[in-house]
Amino acid sequence: MPIPGTTGPQGTTTVSTGGATGPISCGAFKADATLSKIATGAAQPLAKGAPKSESVKTAQVALFSLGFIKARAGLDGQFGPGTEAAVKAFQASAGVVQSGKLDAATVKALDKAAATQIASLKRQAQPDGSRRTTYHLVADISDPAKTRLYVLNKDDTVAARFLTSPGRAEFPTQGTKFTVPDLLVRKPWNPPNSSWAANAKPIPPGVDNPMGLAKLSLGAYSQYIHGIPASEEPELGHAASHGCLRVSGSNVLELGEKYAEAGSSVTINRDRALSAKLEAAATAAQVTDKPTDAGREYMFGYLSGELGKTTHFGG
Repeated sequence: MPIPGTTGPQGTTTVSTGGATGPISCGAFKADATLSKIATGAAQPLAKGAPKSESVKTAQVALFSLGFIKARAGLDGQFGPGTEAAVKAFQASAGVVQSGKLDAATVKALDKAAATQIASLKRQAQPDGSRRTTYHLVADISDPAKTRLYVLNKDDTVAARFLTSPGRAEFPTQGTKFTVPDLLVRKPWNPPNSSWAANAKPIPPGVDNPMGLAKLSLGAYSQYIHGIPASEEPELGHAASHGCLRVSGSNVLELGEKYAEAGSSVTINRDRALSAKLEAAATAAQVTDKPTDAGREYMFGYLSGELGKTTHFGG
């Protein structure tokens, strides 16, 4: 019998729910009235063709984190054929009748699988303070058409590289050296006092927040390293932002869990010569760009509030 929450073939997660009896436990499911009622049999299952809803989206995020939905574009709240196929694949892995519906047994099994994954990720968590002393971030923006965020080890070898989008010409990324004062999670987005956001409205925390589920403040110029909605991911890798350093909504979670935290140092590079050295170091270390879904396993835990915490450097 597979161990709950272990990665299986083709990037999915194999689960063993043992019948998944008892109340649901994950915060995102408990906070959703519809899914909570379905789990107890007090509401009808959700199935293909159901109206677009946050309940469907919450289940989709869990399926995405577990690997059953392959692309973030599938987190749209629509219960279409793709979601039905993902539910059936999860049901097959969990030993639940493959109805393709979010019924009581499926919601309970999904809750248990997600809780198991979250518990595993908690056990793997690095101690506070370890990331800022182990790694240094360098945002290479020397070529606006090829922009990358490097994670360097103490000896300046490359540990990881992410696609990033710094500020475009009319909203350039400012500054050179920073120490991250805050790692902020699950924050609402409030439109800045800028012409480009003149008609924008505040957006609550969530996977569709313009700054993602987590953001690292650079402490100056109102700039952050932050996640983005799936619709903006095609812009990654070249200058496209209003000054911040954007990464994918999954990548920012992996960045914060494995490589960066409050207190981390960040350098903005505009020197083509250093850019060439970074590229050569990445080639020598056989490091390529992280896929935009790297870090997906953390997303449901962050949405649920069981992973991720706001931290401040020095307090």
